Amino acid sequence: EMLGAAILSAWLQYGADGAPHARAVATGACPAATIDGATVPMGERANTTQPFPDIVCDVRVQSDAKRIRVGDRALPAPARQPKTIVVFGDTGCRVGLLFAQACNDPAKWPFGTVARSVAALHPDLIVHVGDYLYREHACPPLADCSGTPHGDDAAAWTADFFAPAAPLFAAAPMVLVRGNHEECSRNGAGWFRYLDAHAETTCSDATAPFAVDLGDLRLVVFDSAAADDRRAHSENTATLKTEFAQAKKLDAGARDSWFVTHRPPYVNADERAAFDDALAPFDAVVTGHIHNFIAVDVEGRPPLVINGIGGAALDPNYAGLLALGMGNLKIAGDPFGSAQFGFGVYTRTGAGWTISLRDPAGTERARCTLAARTVRCRSEAS
Repeated sequence: EMLGAAILSAWLQYGADGAPHARAVATGACPAATIDGATVPMGERANTTQPFPDIVCDVRVQSDAKRIRVGDRALPAPARQPKTIVVFGDTGCRVGLLFAQACNDPAKWPFGTVARSVAALHPDLIVHVGDYLYREHACPPLADCSGTPHGDDAAAWTADFFAPAAPLFAAAPMVLVRGNHEECSRNGAGWFRYLDAHAETTCSDATAPFAVDLGDLRLVVFDSAAADDRRAHSENTATLKTEFAQAKKLDAGARDSWFVTHRPPYVNADERAAFDDALAPFDAVVTGHIHNFIAVDVEGRPPLVINGIGGAALDPNYAGLLALGMGNLKIAGDPFGSAQFGFGVYTRTGAGWTISLRDPAGTERARCTLAARTVRCRSEAS
């Protein structure tokens, strides 16, 4: 490492080109990467600005690479045929004008604990389904978050994501999905600088969907950050229609495919025409946004699994949220909901996947089967 240069964070994530990329946040200059013994310079993705006094570096990695280092940090190898995939989202500590989570209490904001438990499992892949930065206001009086940085800047991104997520970076490659907290009007500058999968770093409220092929599994990642939960915006609908058509094309011919996005896409009737047909070929729809774990079958459509339990304040009213999320689609069977922090461990089986729903410490508290376009769950108590 150069004098005065330091690596603050380094990780492996899948880019919009479908390839793994090593990324680093550094001071001074971009470090060199070493891939299977060959030294490769990292390109500068973003330079220093007032709110972000760091630089961000990126280099594409071949998908069969085995040993990857960024400076002195070892990164995990790309996933080739993942058998275990950990999914969670909605991880930041919510600091609003009036209400704030206790960011300094791991029981009340457990993302750091979740990250350590996930790392200890050494999964083949980690999927974050969006919403990284929740520290959007100064800590309100009397709340247990005093001194927290806030706003779309390096300090807040470090506190809410990079510092607690550090164990994940060494454990597994990641697919990172944009949430509504990463819209341009909120924390879009930091999102595009650090984590967006596309090469472009200027904030835009619509980015093209992309596919990541992992052996028999194809993930189609869809940017729903600027969509709306309750009503259609005509100016959005045309864009969404185009993007859903692209997503359907990306699914073509995959043996097992998940539509991965932040907002549950089974929403309002106005926009249904734009995406109903596009979702039909997928085997599962995997999302966050609602701060709950919900697994539900949908008549004539792939099952929906919501994984918004990574750390942001929970919303226990899952029946109401489900009604909001489902619009007029018919739910088949009994939906399963669990308003507890944690993460899902998706493990491949002969027929499909089992989902082990874990608490932040890693203890299983429910188990689901995701196969043949249905999802069935039972809690450990039942």
